[in-house]
Amino acid sequence: MERWEFKNRLIGYVAMGLLVLATSLWMFWGVEGVYGEGWWDDWYFRALYLLPGIICLVLTLLALLWSRIGGWLLIAIGGGFAGWWWWQISTTVGLTLERLLITLPVSGMLVITGMLFLIEHYRLKSHSETPSTPKKWLYRHTRYVIGIGLPVLVAAVSAIVIPLTEPQQADVTTAEPEVYSENDQFRNLTVQFVRTVAEDYFAQRQTQHPEELSTRGNWDLEIVIYHGGERKGSGEYQARHETLSLALETATRSALDARRQALDEEDLEDVRFLVNFSHSGSFYSQLDTLLSLLPFYNYDRNQSLSEYGQLFSFIEYNSEGKELIEDLVIVRSLDKELILERIDEGKEFLFGSEHPEEHGFYKKYDTLADDFGNSLHTVYSASIIYTFLRLYDYDQDERIMERVPDWADFLLSMQSKDENTYGAFHYSYYYENDEKEQRFVVGTAALSIFTLLDLYERTGDSRYLESAKLGGDWLTTMQKPDGIMKPYKRYESGRWLYGTQESLLYNGQVLASLSRLYIATGEQRYYDTARAIADHFCERVENEGCYLGDDYRTPNPISSAWVIMSLLDFYKINQEDVYKDIILKCGGDLVERQETDVSSPLYYGSWHQAYSTSGNGWLAEVMMEMYYFCREHGAEGCEKYKEALTRVILWIIQNTYSAENTFFLEEPENAIGGIFWNYKNRYVRTDSLCHGLNAYIGILDDLDDGVLLTLPEEPFEVILKRLRN
Repeated sequence: MERWEFKNRLIGYVAMGLLVLATSLWMFWGVEGVYGEGWWDDWYFRALYLLPGIICLVLTLLALLWSRIGGWLLIAIGGGFAGWWWWQISTTVGLTLERLLITLPVSGMLVITGMLFLIEHYRLKSHSETPSTPKKWLYRHTRYVIGIGLPVLVAAVSAIVIPLTEPQQADVTTAEPEVYSENDQFRNLTVQFVRTVAEDYFAQRQTQHPEELSTRGNWDLEIVIYHGGERKGSGEYQARHETLSLALETATRSALDARRQALDEEDLEDVRFLVNFSHSGSFYSQLDTLLSLLPFYNYDRNQSLSEYGQLFSFIEYNSEGKELIEDLVIVRSLDKELILERIDEGKEFLFGSEHPEEHGFYKKYDTLADDFGNSLHTVYSASIIYTFLRLYDYDQDERIMERVPDWADFLLSMQSKDENTYGAFHYSYYYENDEKEQRFVVGTAALSIFTLLDLYERTGDSRYLESAKLGGDWLTTMQKPDGIMKPYKRYESGRWLYGTQESLLYNGQVLASLSRLYIATGEQRYYDTARAIADHFCERVENEGCYLGDDYRTPNPISSAWVIMSLLDFYKINQEDVYKDIILKCGGDLVERQETDVSSPLYYGSWHQAYSTSGNGWLAEVMMEMYYFCREHGAEGCEKYKEALTRVILWIIQNTYSAENTFFLEEPENAIGGIFWNYKNRYVRTDSLCHGLNAYIGILDDLDDGVLLTLPEEPFEVILKRLRN
């Protein structure tokens, strides 16, 4: 090629080079996402990670075939995205220069590339070039080979190399952990030094710097002061080639200078210091915001890029630094003693969730407002009574049996005696207005039957059995011809309305309760209703597999688990192999869907698409029941259920209020023992606590003494290297 010819075509070469670069990067990102983020889900979810790269490939092909069309598309897509993004930001958090520029790597490159393709198009149109002698096919199609072949090659090589070069993660161990790891020692020394600085601040004396904190670096850190559940002050400091101790002292004194006047030297004993090391957090936070707008990016489950900017945080507790991620104290070690502590604390929380006069129980506790709300819920009251009976079997706490009559009376009082809803249970009771909600859910009746049958078995009081039968009779009227249960009946605008959508949760609850009621009474109508639901479940598993959803939810582990759990109860009254086979097959499938990535302690032990402690607590109960069912029937691989249960118990305990993690609450003692919804929503759900306690008590006798599992943490030298920037 002549020099003048190369110069003439330079704009086209640059345009193609930019587009190939962008496409190759997106292909690499997509393949990495398939292996690193989406590995646990179905193929169609993983395929979404490849979508940006595929779109870029299509745009590349269009631009190479028709440079004008491709150029305008690139400008329209890039400019349109930028305009939409700026509009979104301006109407939410406000448009700043930084937020304006964050889209340039995505939209700016597309616009520039599109303009270059248009320039190339008009250059070719205005300059008539002498046709050259036809050359070999490869030469004539070089631009297609490079434009399409190179990104595809990047994707193929990445698909081979990424799995081979993924860093080997340390395994979960059951070995006794060191009393203090190197990371712990650093955290402890740091919070102790910060407290020393605070004491010296009020005493107006100079602080002596420890040799252990003399490492130099470009530190970017923040000290936050918590007192009485309030954030009383904070200080930030960005150091350049300074010792860590000096940076910590400067940030601590800055936080104390900025403190509210209500905090003085006498309060220091009750203060808790939070230490937060950062690394380029602002940029990554903005990039997180950008990615969260992509339809396939699930912010709750995909690893946040800002985790790279918010690298190392910890909160002071009893002269120790407790690891924090997303302001959640991380629990990396589980032993039987810790489970026993949480059982005792959880029991006391449940006692505190009873209304002192009505003797019903609340659904949730708002920890920030220190408020249980103004309504009592039948289904949560039934579940709590059921759990209290398990607790009594565990420790024979006589307070439980002394209060059972009052609790049971509340449950009985919530059963309807009206002609239209005879035997059903009101969903909730607003005690301030003495008003029972005219909403009757089949799941409420089903779980109430669980508790009533247990009460009858323990006390012999026929009232409980008769109430359970009335509830069962009402449930038989709520079944449709195809076996599916109508989810609810409610009174609205002068007429009765029925739910029509299928809920696997409600159907499973009804199947389990009627199976138990049939065992207690032997009455055929309960068996027939249960059998219709069981057959419907079997048909769905045969047609769709074990991972199921319904009209309320896409396929998810919680709905799938209710199919398993309810068939466990039905199998007690019908031992056909088809039910046992489904139980074992789907139980094994459920175990495989648990999060086991030890590098993500926020999620380790939970289930994908089960975002709360209520859902994961329920799955813990299912794993416990599956473990014993598997052993009872001599099946293989029973330990996997126990191991899965141990993992999810660690996760649940991490999401349980304790003295260590209540630093942001004004009334921490009221929350201790409660299990909060998830790390983003810190209100306590009483059903979460019931599920957790049922699972703890159920497996306790089969747990070994000592450490059950330990999650590894990154080596300190790796963390320190990043912290030094």
